[in-house]
Amino acid sequence: MSFGGQNAFDNVTAESLVILAGVIDGDKIAPDGLEYRILQAQLGYLQRKPRAEQTKIHSEVAAKYLPALADKFRSETGALNPAMTLLNVISYTPYFVRFLKTPGGRGIAALQTKRTAEDAADIEKMDVDRVGEVGQFLATILLLQGTSDVDEADKRALIPKLKAWERSFRGRLASETSGRCIAILADDPGMRGAMAHVKKMLEGQLHQCGGPGCSPTSRPTGGDLLQCSRCKSAVYCSREHQKQAWPSHKPSCFQAAF
Repeated sequence: MSFGGQNAFDNVTAESLVILAGVIDGDKIAPDGLEYRILQAQLGYLQRKPRAEQTKIHSEVAAKYLPALADKFRSETGALNPAMTLLNVISYTPYFVRFLKTPGGRGIAALQTKRTAEDAADIEKMDVDRVGEVGQFLATILLLQGTSDVDEADKRALIPKLKAWERSFRGRLASETSGRCIAILADDPGMRGAMAHVKKMLEGQLHQCGGPGCSPTSRPTGGDLLQCSRCKSAVYCSREHQKQAWPSHKPSCFQAAF
């Protein structure tokens, strides 16, 4: 199926994704009103590609468009929208993890918690995959940003809903991610270790040497790790390890817009 001579489903690029999400203007890819459906179709098509190809496009979106994508997310309404869908897909990248620590990334977890609490009635009408998508994004950003600026009223309103979703969708992503959100929002002592481990994994590329088989968090001399000057989202304990890692790092290394 094509629009304007372009195959709207399988010609997936970083630019096509942000155009469909409404982040930037560009050549028309889909008729008005169908952009979100085509965005989901493109993301689904990309998911079937080799992991390296997915990572390359996800990293390009994150590096080049995260500030604009975050602005678009804030201007949207509801817990599930095109900007949220695209943010969720790139949330595993080191660019996203680093962006959340910048002024442009502040408050995203608190905002999404509020939207999820306020939108709970509509979320309950969604199919299980969409509920899982909302839960996955919320769990990731709560884990990375914490809950210190989350409104207590939003916590109280959302936790019972999450418990209901956890029971309703047992064995599915919606149940698993709802459980993660509960553990973080309620600061469950029994889950702190597991949550800390997941957070460490997500933040690892920003704090551990990316050289082959190397993972120290400081240089042999004791100084800070060397940061990739282009993407600012990979670090190394030595120039030698940076050179050794370049062939694998190069495809996902883009000039960062933040």
